[in-house]
Amino acid sequence: MQALGVWPALQASWRLLRARPVVTLALGAAVVLSLISVCCGIGLFTTPWFMCELFALQIAQTNGGSSPRTLAWVPASLILLGAVLLVSAAAGLTLLGATPSLVISATQPLGWSLLARSTPFYALLSSVIAVLFILPFLFCPLILIEEGASFDTALLESARRVVAGGTLQHARLSLAAHGLQVAPALLVALTTALVDPSAVAVATLCATPLLCATVPLGQGMIVSAHVHARAEQLPHDEPAHDAAFSRVARVIRVGTFSWTLLMALPLVSLLLLGGSLARPSRLAVGLAPEAAVVAELQVRGAPAQRALLPGTALEVVASPRAVRVVASDGGGVGELPLRRAGAVEWVRVVRVRDAYAIEIHQHGTRAVLGMVDRAGVRLDDDLRVRLFDRVPVWGLLLVLSALLLTALLTLPALDGLARVRLRHALPASRRPAADLLALDLRRCLRHALLSAALLLPLSIAASVIAALAAFAA
Repeated sequence: MQALGVWPALQASWRLLRARPVVTLALGAAVVLSLISVCCGIGLFTTPWFMCELFALQIAQTNGGSSPRTLAWVPASLILLGAVLLVSAAAGLTLLGATPSLVISATQPLGWSLLARSTPFYALLSSVIAVLFILPFLFCPLILIEEGASFDTALLESARRVVAGGTLQHARLSLAAHGLQVAPALLVALTTALVDPSAVAVATLCATPLLCATVPLGQGMIVSAHVHARAEQLPHDEPAHDAAFSRVARVIRVGTFSWTLLMALPLVSLLLLGGSLARPSRLAVGLAPEAAVVAELQVRGAPAQRALLPGTALEVVASPRAVRVVASDGGGVGELPLRRAGAVEWVRVVRVRDAYAIEIHQHGTRAVLGMVDRAGVRLDDDLRVRLFDRVPVWGLLLVLSALLLTALLTLPALDGLARVRLRHALPASRRPAADLLALDLRRCLRHALLSAALLLPLSIAASVIAALAAFAA
């Protein structure tokens, strides 16, 4: 069985769009609007369901029937939700790499700083991880929607079809299909980042209407590949349902669900790292540049000291416990996050053009530096700075290694379980000898257990690192 090529899949998807343009584009718009509302929470529920509706429409166009809404749509929605979050994280990492950083922390090695700020590095690594993670689940939602199969059966059949049709071919198809869905927004964002980084968000939002067409086209490519794989598949006899098959099926079902949980660990760590970006970064180690000194506050052994920043409504309030930047209307940065615990001894404020550098000296630690503008907004804090402030270099490499290794080992493990289940499901007259089946089962389970034993410590360590980044003070 040979996988459908990228170009034939795109042609078939275009024919599906032309056949029902109005309802297809309407569902595409519903998916896009739901994606935008993910930040409000409701999109987490509506996006997967609208994607299932779009899949069901495209499947019905290919077989001339309809796909009834069953309980199998629930796991299909959950799989699509995971794919949405993973592709969004991949796109976010790419944009994070494309946006020029505001500062380079003195605590980061120069070599890693250059590597981490490389757009091709982010784009390649995030895309490879996303494609490999999605690959075993490529046809799983479609099998669930069309056949109403159980989750474990659909997942194993999806993995088997991917391997049987060629892993690299399906990887190219998956990359093209998912890349096409986000291509307008991603291309506009990357182009705008080269011209005016501050306009990336607005430009990306303006490009989202184009996604109403590219999302159905991308999903239609996967549907076309699913229909092709189903047509190329040899007809099977009715599966056996004797006691021997039932015992093996239970073992394989437990193995499938266990592996799915193992896959969830590094994915959760990635989401936790994304959640850690909601908190501001700590001040970087450094000294203020030589410029006009606005204020010097001696805090040691004294009550809270205050200094008004000239030409602004901002006030620096320094006490032995914290340094805050507040505005007369209640705004401002608030408390500046310090890198280490220690009593604040003195603070120096320097004016640098239209901004203010706040140099803080604590007892027993090196001086730290923060930058705020006239409106009280920090200039030394962006998403990339927050990421590298929360996670050390080795920790980030460990999280990425867990994601990549899990993606590499999942498909062979699930494909092995699927093939063993298929052989045991043959009728007694065509089934191999019992000792050969038992040997095949032991070999498959041993391979899966060895892979799991390799992944589990790495995944747990990655989850701990990500949890500390998200929740530690």
